[in-house]
Amino acid sequence: MLAGASGHASAVAVDVNVATQSQLVSVRGIGPRTAQIIIDERRRAGPFESFEDLSDRVKGIGPSKANRLQDAGLTVGRRYFVVPEPADTAGHAKKHK
Repeated sequence: MLAGASGHASAVAVDVNVATQSQLVSVRGIGPRTAQIIIDERRRAGPFESFEDLSDRVKGIGPSKANRLQDAGLTVGRRYFVVPEPADTAGHAKKHK
């Protein structure tokens, strides 16, 4: 789970295969230049298949940096949102079946 500074989930995963430059830059560790290189490589050779493929094809992203980017919310081929559970304002626990 990705968590914000408050400990509540608040982050959105960024899929390297569909993200815009501004979405890529929102991932800690990716600057504008690296984001553009990722997009150019994606256009040139198609979607990335794995983090290993990403590190093989994008100059400046080795295996170690790929792991850090994954920890920061970058995904390869998976888009998902991490949504916090609503606060129980009535003071009653919700029951889930």
